Amino acid sequence: MVVTMAAAMLIAAMLAVVVPRASLAWSDEPPRGHLVVAGESLWEIAAVLEPDADTRVVVDRLMRINDLSSAQLTPGQFLLLDG
Repeated sequence: MVVTMAAAMLIAAMLAVVVPRASLAWSDEPPRGHLVVAGESLWEIAAVLEPDADTRVVVDRLMRINDLSSAQLTPGQFLLLDG
């Protein structure tokens, strides 16, 4: 009985520490993404994503976020839009 009670208190104490941290990880929106379709270019995606921004800057940011070595895209490729 004492062992069961001690185990229950230990689990409750661990949850009190872990659960708040885990809930903070899910408080933000998940990153937005885009599934590339045939014929799309990174330039077009960048221009639609932020029409008022300098498209060159947006292309550069998308390349960094997605660890792309070139602007060449493949249909079916998934791009993160937020960094």
